[in-house]
Amino acid sequence: MTSTADLTPREMQVLTLVLGGLGNKQIAAELGVTEQAIKEHVSALLAKFAVPNRAALAEAGARLELTGELGFDRAWVRELFRDAQPQICVLRGPDLRYEAVNDAFATATGNRLAVGRTMRETFPELEGQGVFERVERVYATGEALIEHEVVRSWDRGEGIERRLVDLVLQPLHSEDGGVNGVVSFAVDVTDVVGSRRSLLLSEDLAAIVELVPSGVLIVDQIGRIVKWNEPVRALLSRQFEALGGYESGTRLLMLCDGAGEPIALADLERTSSGREPRAFSIRAGAPAQLVKFQATARILREPDGDIRGALLVLPDLGS
Repeated sequence: MTSTADLTPREMQVLTLVLGGLGNKQIAAELGVTEQAIKEHVSALLAKFAVPNRAALAEAGARLELTGELGFDRAWVRELFRDAQPQICVLRGPDLRYEAVNDAFATATGNRLAVGRTMRETFPELEGQGVFERVERVYATGEALIEHEVVRSWDRGEGIERRLVDLVLQPLHSEDGGVNGVVSFAVDVTDVVGSRRSLLLSEDLAAIVELVPSGVLIVDQIGRIVKWNEPVRALLSRQFEALGGYESGTRLLMLCDGAGEPIALADLERTSSGREPRAFSIRAGAPAQLVKFQATARILREPDGDIRGALLVLPDLGS
């Protein structure tokens, strides 16, 4: 297999511009050489990659950008990235039909049938989220798109969920330089962001929470308990068997309603005045044990309005 060391600096320049969708004439103008010289460099690249045409060269170059290695196989997405964390797929043609997906993509989408179907056929729940339009724009303009912690909602196999995704959309090109597809690389960063925000909650509010005479606990946006103060620890001490040994900030300590069912903080905000105590419980451990209590709740928000978590004040602990 060819490596980056097998390419000359000029060949690397030419390959980069091929990946950018430029034709030979444009590359020649960009590098200040003759078009014939570029044709010779492209021919050398085709030989080193052992590929038949410019489209295959562009796809092999996309692989280089991600792995540092060259070479081409029509099934490279499936084979090379089978166990990779990024969710990778290749879409072809103006109708954006899936040509290949890796295992991470299949798992993240509930193992639904994708190859051979269009994106709109495969993901009807994405309608109205701007996803289709973004991919179509990359195909139409040939301009790559990068998005960071963008909100997307889709069915991962257990119903539609709201997730945060880092995304790169890269156009793929035909031999004549025209766009003939899009390759998508996505990483689900929901849990990473949740952990980061959990730490922010703890750091920002820890000192104040410890000074409050009432029992106070803080949960993040998915209901994980990330902080409780000394009065809460004292109130919960008689139920230490249920809570002992479990660290805050994990899914082993989750806020639930009085019956032990998970709580959506957005629903909590709509159904709670924030002044009247209501029934809650903490689901601790596996198998789960419930610790029930009464508390008032207030939603915490990010500057952009997204729910950051909730603060609960416990006047007393129920049995």
